Amino acid sequence: MISNKRLVATCAIIFCCNIALLGLFVKYNIGEKCYITIDEHQKFHPIIPDDFLSFGIDTSEIENYDKVNFTNTRLRELAAALAPARLRLGGTMSDRLIFSSEDIPSATCNYCPLSAATEATCTAVQTLCKHKFLPFFIMTGQKWTEINEFCIKTNTKLLFSLNLLLRDDHEWKSQNAIEILEYSKHKNFDVDWQLGNEPNSFHHVFNLSISPQTLAHDYKKLRKLLNHHGYKKSLLVGPDTTRPQEHQPNCLKYMVEFLGNGSHYINVRSWHQYYLNSRTATLEDFWNPDTLELLSEQIKIMQNHTKKYHNIPMWLTETSSSYGGGAPGLSNSYAGTPLWVDKLGLSAKYNITTVIRQSLIGGNYSLIDDKLEPLPDWWVSVLYKRLVGNKVLKVSCKCSRYQRIYAHCTNRKYTNDTTAVTIYAINLQMEKAKFLLNGTAFHGDDLNIDEYIISAPSNNRRTKTILLNGWPLYYESSVPEMQPNHIKYGNHVSMPPYSIGFWVIKNTSLKNCK
Repeated sequence: MISNKRLVATCAIIFCCNIALLGLFVKYNIGEKCYITIDEHQKFHPIIPDDFLSFGIDTSEIENYDKVNFTNTRLRELAAALAPARLRLGGTMSDRLIFSSEDIPSATCNYCPLSAATEATCTAVQTLCKHKFLPFFIMTGQKWTEINEFCIKTNTKLLFSLNLLLRDDHEWKSQNAIEILEYSKHKNFDVDWQLGNEPNSFHHVFNLSISPQTLAHDYKKLRKLLNHHGYKKSLLVGPDTTRPQEHQPNCLKYMVEFLGNGSHYINVRSWHQYYLNSRTATLEDFWNPDTLELLSEQIKIMQNHTKKYHNIPMWLTETSSSYGGGAPGLSNSYAGTPLWVDKLGLSAKYNITTVIRQSLIGGNYSLIDDKLEPLPDWWVSVLYKRLVGNKVLKVSCKCSRYQRIYAHCTNRKYTNDTTAVTIYAINLQMEKAKFLLNGTAFHGDDLNIDEYIISAPSNNRRTKTILLNGWPLYYESSVPEMQPNHIKYGNHVSMPPYSIGFWVIKNTSLKNCK
């Protein structure tokens, strides 16, 4: 009797376990069906440039000359895979950088070898030392040449932030800027320019305040210098303020007052954006739809407050998941990838025409690690570049807030089909998501779909090795193969739990993607 009771109990336990597993299977694999609707007749606004997805390197990475080797072949290949793009060289240390065409490594606050060739450099050193803007460092002409040659070889355009702290009591001192302009023009370097990094926060970082009116005056001075020294066609980008926050209204005030005084001298309105504090951010913060929504709110606030200047393009010149160098194990893993993909989607939707990712290399939020191995966001960026075209489409999605959907005309380099549409989506839930392709753009059941699904092994969102259609991605060539799944004669797509999907849909009714 006892053995029979045990047998019955064992069978009951096994039955319950099977029911539980079946429940999990249903929850994670059946999913709720959503509807993606794209209509055939729509206007295309906005249109993003080919270098919309760009990247930066923090100036602190060149302070130690051995840190980033711009002549390294592998680094160049990894950067070129994201071209065309812009490379921004900026950050806090850009306001402690001094240019010297000559190599004078012994320069200190107490000694600078003065000569005709080093006069501008030594004057700049004295200025920073006088105001105790330390530590400073010197970028030589040789390093500047390496950086510019890197840009030429990788088909990237350099955006360089000049040192705003080189100033007297009233205005910016331009001698060191003139030296780098003359050196650059002599070498025929093609550069766009900025002046200062997050000037609205100078009182926190440097115990110095520069008013937006004063900054506008400095930008006017720089614009004249660029015109005079052969850089009349170069873009001047500013003022590079921090993101708007409810409890810190000074950012918006600074931006508006700067534009009121300096809009005639700039070509681009620019600001920086991060979602989270690297010290306190958690994995769940990274995958919380409330976090992703922060960007759309910030863009709307910034655009609404500066709509008088809507004719001046708006860029995010420094942006990533979390400020303070990135959150280790989160910003540099698959955990940060949904934030990056969603940022690209929202920015294009709201006509932010360039998004500069911090950073290509360096910090815990980079696209490439210190061993020159590509991280998840690099792979997704390459996929985005290949599949996503310039024209942004209006798409509506009847689904939960845990699924985020965007659509563009397909990159014409990917397919000759001028009706092709690229949809990309994020599934923030630990359950499968199914989408029915709806709307007049999708006719019948004869759609031809190339599918790319990015996911994590065993749903480990902290992984640095991601899967494409179930296979791990490894960098083995300068043009990595990324093969799709082919879906024919269907009108629906689906996503596994915690995944990102790209679908190139051919044979649609859209005629305006030509």
